[in-house]
Amino acid sequence: MENFNFYVPTTVHFGKGQIENLAASVKQFGGSKVMLAYGGGSIKKNGIYDAVTNELKKADIPFVNCDGIKPNPPVADVRKGIKIYRENACDFILAVGGGSTIDAAKAMAAGVCYHGDVMDLMADGKGEIKEAAPLASVLTMAGTGSELDMGGVITGEKTHKKHTIMHPFLYPKFSILDPAYTFSVPEKHSMAGCFDAFDHLMECYFVAGSETTDVQNMMNEGVMRSIVKNAPLLLENPENYDARANIMWASSMALAGFQFIAGKKGSNWPMHAMGHELSSLYDMTHGITLALIAPAYLEFTLEKAPEYTWLFANFARNVFGVSEANNELVAKKGIEKVKEFTLTLKMPKNLKEAGVEKDKLEYLAEKATEWGNIGAICKMEKAEALEIYRRAFE
Repeated sequence: MENFNFYVPTTVHFGKGQIENLAASVKQFGGSKVMLAYGGGSIKKNGIYDAVTNELKKADIPFVNCDGIKPNPPVADVRKGIKIYRENACDFILAVGGGSTIDAAKAMAAGVCYHGDVMDLMADGKGEIKEAAPLASVLTMAGTGSELDMGGVITGEKTHKKHTIMHPFLYPKFSILDPAYTFSVPEKHSMAGCFDAFDHLMECYFVAGSETTDVQNMMNEGVMRSIVKNAPLLLENPENYDARANIMWASSMALAGFQFIAGKKGSNWPMHAMGHELSSLYDMTHGITLALIAPAYLEFTLEKAPEYTWLFANFARNVFGVSEANNELVAKKGIEKVKEFTLTLKMPKNLKEAGVEKDKLEYLAEKATEWGNIGAICKMEKAEALEIYRRAFE
Protein backbone atom coordinates (compact mmCIF):
# COMPACT_ATOMS: atom_id res chain seq x y z
CA MET A 1 0.00 0.00 0.00
CA GLU A 2 1.29 3.46 -0.94
CA ASN A 3 1.68 6.22 1.66
CA PHE A 4 -1.23 8.65 1.88
CA ASN A 5 -2.66 11.53 3.90
CA PHE A 6 -6.33 11.58 4.80
CA TYR A 7 -8.17 14.71 5.95
CA VAL A 8 -11.88 15.55 5.87
CA PRO A 9 -12.64 18.47 8.22
CA THR A 10 -16.28 19.03 7.20
CA THR A 11 -18.95 18.65 9.89
CA VAL A 12 -21.97 16.74 8.56
CA HIS A 13 -25.51 17.28 9.85
CA PHE A 14 -27.37 14.36 8.29
CA GLY A 15 -31.08 13.60 8.38
CA LYS A 16 -34.54 15.08 8.77
CA GLY A 17 -34.83 18.58 10.16
CA GLN A 18 -31.08 19.21 10.34
CA ILE A 19 -31.61 22.69 8.93
CA GLU A 20 -32.14 23.72 12.55
CA ASN A 21 -28.34 23.54 12.94
CA LEU A 22 -27.75 26.11 10.21
CA ALA A 23 -27.59 29.40 12.09
CA ALA A 24 -25.50 28.12 15.00
CA SER A 25 -23.07 26.51 12.57
CA VAL A 26 -22.70 29.71 10.53
CA LYS A 27 -21.90 31.63 13.71
CA GLN A 28 -19.55 28.88 14.90
CA PHE A 29 -17.37 29.48 11.86
CA GLY A 30 -17.44 33.26 12.09
CA GLY A 31 -20.24 34.11 9.72
CA SER A 32 -22.06 37.38 10.36
CA LYS A 33 -23.26 38.22 6.83
CA VAL A 34 -23.98 35.41 4.41
CA MET A 35 -24.01 35.26 0.64
CA LEU A 36 -26.53 32.62 -0.46
CA ALA A 37 -25.42 30.92 -3.67
CA TYR A 38 -28.03 28.92 -5.56
CA GLY A 39 -29.22 28.00 -9.04
CA GLY A 40 -32.27 28.53 -11.18
CA GLY A 41 -34.93 28.94 -8.53
CA SER A 42 -36.13 25.41 -7.80
CA ILE A 43 -35.29 25.90 -4.12
CA LYS A 44 -37.91 28.66 -4.00
CA LYS A 45 -40.55 26.37 -5.50
CA ASN A 46 -39.88 23.43 -3.19
CA GLY A 47 -39.62 25.47 0.00
CA ILE A 48 -35.92 24.94 0.73
CA TYR A 49 -35.09 28.61 0.21
CA ASP A 50 -37.67 29.61 2.81
CA ALA A 51 -36.40 26.97 5.23
CA VAL A 52 -32.84 28.29 4.91
CA THR A 53 -33.65 31.99 5.08
CA ASN A 54 -36.08 31.55 7.98
CA GLU A 55 -33.28 30.02 10.05
CA LEU A 56 -30.98 32.92 9.20
CA LYS A 57 -33.68 35.50 9.97
CA LYS A 58 -34.48 33.90 13.34
CA ALA A 59 -30.81 34.23 14.28
CA ASP A 60 -30.57 37.82 12.95
CA ILE A 61 -27.98 36.84 10.36
CA PRO A 62 -28.26 39.12 7.30
CA PHE A 63 -27.86 37.62 3.86
CA VAL A 64 -27.70 38.54 0.18
CA ASN A 65 -28.57 36.39 -2.81
CA CYS A 66 -26.32 35.16 -5.58
CA ASP A 67 -28.74 33.25 -7.76
CA GLY A 68 -28.79 31.84 -11.28
CA ILE A 69 -25.74 29.56 -11.02
CA LYS A 70 -25.90 27.31 -14.05
CA PRO A 71 -25.15 23.59 -14.40
CA ASN A 72 -21.52 22.97 -15.39
CA PRO A 73 -20.93 26.38 -13.77
CA PRO A 74 -19.29 28.92 -16.08
CA VAL A 75 -16.59 31.19 -14.73
CA ALA A 76 -18.87 34.18 -15.41
CA ASP A 77 -21.16 32.96 -12.62
CA VAL A 78 -18.17 32.69 -10.29
CA ARG A 79 -17.07 36.22 -11.10
CA LYS A 80 -20.59 37.47 -10.46
CA GLY A 81 -20.55 35.86 -7.02
CA ILE A 82 -17.18 37.36 -6.16
CA LYS A 83 -18.52 40.80 -7.06
CA ILE A 84 -21.68 40.38 -4.96
CA TYR A 85 -19.68 39.09 -1.98
CA ARG A 86 -17.27 42.03 -2.04
CA GLU A 87 -19.86 44.73 -2.69
CA ASN A 88 -21.98 43.55 0.23
CA ALA A 89 -19.11 42.96 2.68
CA CYS A 90 -20.08 39.34 3.25
CA ASP A 91 -17.95 37.04 5.36
CA PHE A 92 -19.51 33.63 4.69
CA ILE A 93 -20.75 31.73 1.62
CA LEU A 94 -23.64 29.27 1.86
CA ALA A 95 -24.23 27.12 -1.19
CA VAL A 96 -27.77 25.76 -1.40
CA GLY A 97 -28.00 23.24 -4.21
CA GLY A 98 -26.18 20.39 -5.89
CA GLY A 99 -22.65 19.95 -7.15
CA SER A 100 -22.64 22.81 -9.63
CA THR A 101 -23.67 25.35 -7.00
CA ILE A 102 -21.19 24.03 -4.43
CA ASP A 103 -18.36 23.92 -6.97
CA ALA A 104 -19.07 27.52 -7.97
CA ALA A 105 -19.16 28.55 -4.30
CA LYS A 106 -15.72 27.02 -3.74
CA ALA A 107 -14.27 29.01 -6.61
CA MET A 108 -15.96 32.14 -5.25
CA ALA A 109 -14.51 31.46 -1.80
CA ALA A 110 -11.00 31.35 -3.23
CA GLY A 111 -11.61 34.23 -5.62
CA VAL A 112 -12.80 36.76 -3.05
CA CYS A 113 -9.41 36.51 -1.32
CA TYR A 114 -7.37 36.83 -4.51
CA HIS A 115 -6.48 40.09 -6.25
CA GLY A 116 -6.28 38.69 -9.79
CA ASP A 117 -8.75 36.78 -11.93
CA VAL A 118 -10.19 33.61 -10.40
CA MET A 119 -9.11 31.55 -13.42
CA ASP A 120 -5.54 32.00 -12.19
CA LEU A 121 -6.46 29.73 -9.27
CA MET A 122 -7.46 26.75 -11.36
CA ALA A 123 -5.12 23.77 -11.62
CA ASP A 124 -1.96 24.74 -13.52
CA GLY A 125 -2.93 28.42 -13.27
CA LYS A 126 -0.46 31.14 -12.41
CA GLY A 127 -2.08 32.04 -9.10
CA GLU A 128 -1.93 30.44 -5.66
CA ILE A 129 -4.69 29.90 -3.12
CA LYS A 130 -3.36 31.34 0.14
CA GLU A 131 -6.70 31.87 1.88
CA ALA A 132 -10.41 31.46 1.23
CA ALA A 133 -13.69 32.70 2.62
CA PRO A 134 -15.49 30.17 4.83
CA LEU A 135 -18.21 28.27 3.03
CA ALA A 136 -20.82 25.64 3.80
CA SER A 137 -23.51 23.76 1.90
CA VAL A 138 -27.12 22.70 2.13
CA LEU A 139 -27.31 19.80 -0.29
CA THR A 140 -30.36 19.49 -2.54
CA MET A 141 -29.14 16.89 -5.06
CA ALA A 142 -26.95 13.87 -4.43
CA GLY A 143 -24.23 12.79 -6.83
CA THR A 144 -21.07 14.85 -7.02
CA GLY A 145 -19.83 14.59 -3.43
CA SER A 146 -18.78 18.24 -3.51
CA GLU A 147 -20.39 18.74 -0.10
CA LEU A 148 -17.56 16.77 1.50
CA ASP A 149 -14.49 17.37 -0.64
CA MET A 150 -12.04 20.15 -1.39
CA GLY A 151 -12.41 20.42 -5.16
CA GLY A 152 -14.65 21.90 -7.81
CA VAL A 153 -14.99 22.01 -11.58
CA ILE A 154 -15.55 25.28 -13.44
CA THR A 155 -16.19 25.82 -17.15
CA GLY A 156 -13.86 28.29 -18.88
CA GLU A 157 -15.32 31.00 -21.07
CA LYS A 158 -13.24 30.70 -24.25
CA THR A 159 -13.09 27.00 -25.11
CA HIS A 160 -15.63 25.78 -22.52
CA LYS A 161 -12.88 23.55 -21.16
CA LYS A 162 -13.51 22.14 -17.69
CA HIS A 163 -10.99 23.40 -15.13
CA THR A 164 -10.49 22.09 -11.61
CA ILE A 165 -9.91 24.12 -8.48
CA MET A 166 -8.69 22.28 -5.42
CA HIS A 167 -7.30 23.21 -2.02
CA PRO A 168 -7.84 22.16 1.62
CA PHE A 169 -9.16 25.68 2.32
CA LEU A 170 -12.15 24.82 0.10
CA TYR A 171 -13.60 22.05 2.22
CA PRO A 172 -17.05 23.19 3.40
CA LYS A 173 -16.99 24.04 7.08
CA PHE A 174 -20.21 22.09 7.45
CA SER A 175 -22.79 20.48 5.20
CA ILE A 176 -26.45 19.87 5.91
CA LEU A 177 -27.66 16.66 4.26
CA ASP A 178 -31.40 16.18 4.57
CA PRO A 179 -32.54 13.39 2.21
CA ALA A 180 -36.04 14.89 2.12
CA TYR A 181 -34.57 17.92 0.33
CA THR A 182 -33.92 15.68 -2.68
CA PHE A 183 -37.51 14.38 -3.04
CA SER A 184 -38.39 16.89 -5.74
CA VAL A 185 -35.28 16.41 -7.89
CA PRO A 186 -36.45 15.38 -11.40
CA GLU A 187 -35.98 11.73 -12.26
CA LYS A 188 -33.38 12.42 -14.96
CA HIS A 189 -31.14 14.34 -12.59
CA SER A 190 -31.65 11.91 -9.70
CA MET A 191 -30.55 9.02 -11.89
CA ALA A 192 -27.63 10.99 -13.34
CA GLY A 193 -26.54 11.74 -9.77
CA CYS A 194 -26.71 8.05 -8.89
CA PHE A 195 -24.42 7.15 -11.76
CA ASP A 196 -22.09 10.06 -11.03
CA ALA A 197 -21.53 8.66 -7.53
CA PHE A 198 -21.17 5.14 -8.91
CA ASP A 199 -18.56 6.35 -11.39
CA HIS A 200 -16.60 8.13 -8.67
CA LEU A 201 -16.32 4.81 -6.94
CA MET A 202 -15.25 3.01 -10.11
CA GLU A 203 -12.59 5.66 -10.76
CA CYS A 204 -11.20 4.91 -7.27
CA TYR A 205 -11.50 1.15 -7.74
CA PHE A 206 -9.98 0.45 -11.17
CA VAL A 207 -6.60 1.92 -10.32
CA ALA A 208 -3.06 0.54 -10.31
CA GLY A 209 -2.00 -0.50 -6.83
CA SER A 210 -5.34 -2.09 -5.96
CA GLU A 211 -3.51 -5.35 -5.28
CA THR A 212 -2.61 -4.15 -1.80
CA THR A 213 -5.60 -2.04 -0.72
CA ASP A 214 -8.08 -4.59 0.62
CA VAL A 215 -9.79 -2.16 3.01
CA GLN A 216 -10.35 0.52 0.37
CA ASN A 217 -11.49 -2.01 -2.24
CA MET A 218 -13.98 -3.71 0.03
CA MET A 219 -15.40 -0.47 1.39
CA ASN A 220 -15.76 0.73 -2.18
CA GLU A 221 -17.54 -2.44 -3.29
CA GLY A 222 -20.04 -2.07 -0.46
CA VAL A 223 -20.89 1.52 -1.36
CA MET A 224 -21.23 0.64 -5.04
CA ARG A 225 -23.53 -2.22 -4.10
CA SER A 226 -25.72 0.16 -2.08
CA ILE A 227 -26.15 2.42 -5.13
CA VAL A 228 -27.07 -0.53 -7.35
CA LYS A 229 -29.69 -1.53 -4.77
CA ASN A 230 -31.18 1.88 -3.97
CA ALA A 231 -31.19 3.74 -7.28
CA PRO A 232 -33.99 1.60 -8.79
CA LEU A 233 -36.03 2.16 -5.61
CA LEU A 234 -36.06 5.89 -6.41
CA LEU A 235 -37.53 5.14 -9.82
CA GLU A 236 -40.36 3.30 -8.08
CA ASN A 237 -40.90 5.99 -5.46
CA PRO A 238 -39.00 9.32 -5.56
CA GLU A 239 -40.03 9.97 -1.94
CA ASN A 240 -38.56 6.76 -0.54
CA TYR A 241 -36.70 8.39 2.34
CA ASP A 242 -34.36 5.51 3.12
CA ALA A 243 -33.38 5.06 -0.53
CA ARG A 244 -32.73 8.81 -0.80
CA ALA A 245 -30.70 8.68 2.42
CA ASN A 246 -28.54 5.80 1.24
CA ILE A 247 -27.91 7.41 -2.14
CA MET A 248 -27.07 10.74 -0.51
CA TRP A 249 -24.59 9.22 1.93
CA ALA A 250 -23.09 6.95 -0.74
CA SER A 251 -22.44 9.93 -3.01
CA SER A 252 -20.80 11.82 -0.14
CA MET A 253 -18.63 8.86 0.79
CA ALA A 254 -17.59 8.31 -2.83
CA LEU A 255 -15.46 11.45 -2.83
CA ALA A 256 -14.94 12.37 0.82
CA GLY A 257 -11.21 12.95 0.81
CA PHE A 258 -10.77 10.34 -1.94
CA GLN A 259 -10.52 7.69 0.76
CA PHE A 260 -11.20 4.80 -1.61
CA ILE A 261 -8.22 5.74 -3.79
CA ALA A 262 -5.92 6.29 -0.81
CA GLY A 263 -2.95 3.94 -0.85
CA LYS A 264 -3.15 3.35 -4.62
CA LYS A 265 -0.89 4.81 -7.27
CA GLY A 266 -3.28 7.62 -8.21
CA SER A 267 -5.57 8.27 -11.14
CA ASN A 268 -6.15 10.90 -13.80
CA TRP A 269 -9.87 10.13 -13.65
CA PRO A 270 -10.10 9.04 -17.31
CA MET A 271 -13.88 8.58 -17.45
CA HIS A 272 -14.33 12.05 -16.00
CA ALA A 273 -11.81 13.53 -18.40
CA MET A 274 -13.73 12.07 -21.34
CA GLY A 275 -17.12 12.92 -19.89
CA HIS A 276 -16.15 16.53 -19.21
CA GLU A 277 -15.52 17.06 -22.91
CA LEU A 278 -19.05 15.88 -23.71
CA SER A 279 -20.40 18.34 -21.14
CA SER A 280 -18.24 21.12 -22.56
CA LEU A 281 -19.27 20.57 -26.18
CA TYR A 282 -22.91 19.59 -25.70
CA ASP A 283 -23.76 21.01 -22.25
CA MET A 284 -24.69 17.46 -21.30
CA THR A 285 -25.54 16.48 -17.70
CA HIS A 286 -22.35 15.25 -16.05
CA GLY A 287 -23.66 11.91 -14.76
CA ILE A 288 -25.12 11.07 -18.16
CA THR A 289 -21.75 11.61 -19.85
CA LEU A 290 -20.17 9.15 -17.44
CA ALA A 291 -22.86 6.55 -18.08
CA LEU A 292 -22.21 6.87 -21.81
CA ILE A 293 -18.45 6.41 -21.45
CA ALA A 294 -18.10 3.87 -18.63
CA PRO A 295 -18.96 0.54 -20.33
CA ALA A 296 -16.70 1.22 -23.33
CA TYR A 297 -13.90 2.44 -21.06
CA LEU A 298 -14.09 -0.67 -18.87
CA GLU A 299 -14.17 -2.98 -21.88
CA PHE A 300 -11.13 -1.27 -23.41
CA THR A 301 -9.20 -1.28 -20.13
CA LEU A 302 -9.83 -4.98 -19.49
CA GLU A 303 -8.46 -5.78 -22.95
CA LYS A 304 -5.38 -3.61 -22.56
CA ALA A 305 -4.58 -4.55 -18.96
CA PRO A 306 -5.44 -8.26 -18.63
CA GLU A 307 -3.25 -8.44 -15.52
CA TYR A 308 -6.16 -6.71 -13.74
CA THR A 309 -8.73 -9.30 -14.79
CA TRP A 310 -8.88 -10.37 -11.14
CA LEU A 311 -9.99 -6.84 -10.15
CA PHE A 312 -12.74 -6.78 -12.77
CA ALA A 313 -13.83 -10.22 -11.58
CA ASN A 314 -13.98 -9.08 -7.95
CA PHE A 315 -16.06 -6.10 -9.06
CA ALA A 316 -18.52 -8.35 -10.91
CA ARG A 317 -18.87 -10.78 -8.01
CA ASN A 318 -18.93 -8.33 -5.10
CA VAL A 319 -20.97 -5.51 -6.65
CA PHE A 320 -23.33 -7.28 -9.03
CA GLY A 321 -23.36 -10.81 -7.60
CA VAL A 322 -22.09 -12.57 -10.73
CA SER A 323 -21.31 -16.13 -9.68
CA GLU A 324 -19.29 -17.64 -12.56
CA ALA A 325 -16.02 -19.34 -11.58
CA ASN A 326 -13.90 -18.25 -14.56
CA ASN A 327 -12.33 -14.83 -13.88
CA GLU A 328 -12.22 -13.73 -17.51
CA LEU A 329 -15.86 -14.61 -18.10
CA VAL A 330 -16.93 -13.00 -14.83
CA ALA A 331 -15.00 -9.82 -15.64
CA LYS A 332 -16.79 -9.43 -18.98
CA LYS A 333 -20.17 -10.09 -17.38
CA GLY A 334 -19.46 -7.38 -14.81
CA ILE A 335 -19.02 -4.85 -17.60
CA GLU A 336 -22.30 -6.03 -19.13
CA LYS A 337 -23.91 -5.43 -15.75
CA VAL A 338 -22.64 -1.84 -15.75
CA LYS A 339 -24.27 -1.31 -19.15
CA GLU A 340 -27.52 -2.84 -17.87
CA PHE A 341 -27.35 -0.55 -14.84
CA THR A 342 -27.08 2.54 -17.05
CA LEU A 343 -30.19 1.42 -18.94
CA THR A 344 -32.03 0.73 -15.68
CA LEU A 345 -31.33 4.36 -14.79
CA LYS A 346 -32.81 5.41 -18.15
CA MET A 347 -29.55 6.77 -19.50
CA PRO A 348 -29.16 7.04 -23.31
CA LYS A 349 -27.98 3.81 -24.95
CA ASN A 350 -24.98 5.37 -26.69
CA LEU A 351 -23.38 8.62 -27.82
CA LYS A 352 -25.34 8.60 -31.06
CA GLU A 353 -28.66 8.45 -29.21
CA ALA A 354 -27.45 11.25 -26.92
CA GLY A 355 -26.98 13.53 -29.93
CA VAL A 356 -23.22 13.33 -30.43
CA GLU A 357 -22.06 13.61 -34.05
CA LYS A 358 -19.61 10.96 -35.24
CA ASP A 359 -17.35 13.55 -36.84
CA LYS A 360 -16.83 15.15 -33.41
CA LEU A 361 -15.24 12.06 -31.84
CA GLU A 362 -11.68 12.89 -32.85
CA TYR A 363 -12.05 16.43 -31.51
CA LEU A 364 -13.37 15.03 -28.22
CA ALA A 365 -10.44 12.61 -27.96
CA GLU A 366 -7.95 15.38 -28.64
CA LYS A 367 -9.45 17.68 -26.01
CA ALA A 368 -9.72 14.91 -23.40
CA THR A 369 -6.00 14.16 -23.67
CA GLU A 370 -4.58 17.58 -24.51
CA TRP A 371 -2.88 17.74 -21.12
CA GLY A 372 -1.35 14.27 -21.47
CA ASN A 373 -1.99 10.66 -20.59
CA ILE A 374 -5.23 10.11 -18.65
CA GLY A 375 -4.93 6.38 -17.96
CA ALA A 376 -5.45 4.84 -14.54
CA ILE A 377 -4.40 1.26 -15.36
CA CYS A 378 -3.27 1.40 -18.99
CA LYS A 379 -1.97 4.18 -21.23
CA MET A 380 -4.66 6.49 -22.57
CA GLU A 381 -3.61 9.14 -25.02
CA LYS A 382 -5.56 10.49 -27.99
CA ALA A 383 -5.64 7.23 -29.97
CA GLU A 384 -6.90 5.24 -27.00
CA ALA A 385 -9.49 7.87 -26.07
CA LEU A 386 -10.73 7.94 -29.66
CA GLU A 387 -11.15 4.17 -29.63
CA ILE A 388 -13.27 4.39 -26.50
CA TYR A 389 -15.43 7.18 -27.93
CA ARG A 390 -15.95 5.06 -31.05
CA ARG A 391 -16.98 2.03 -29.00
CA ALA A 392 -19.40 4.21 -27.04
CA PHE A 393 -20.89 5.75 -30.16
CA GLU A 394 -23.31 2.94 -31.09
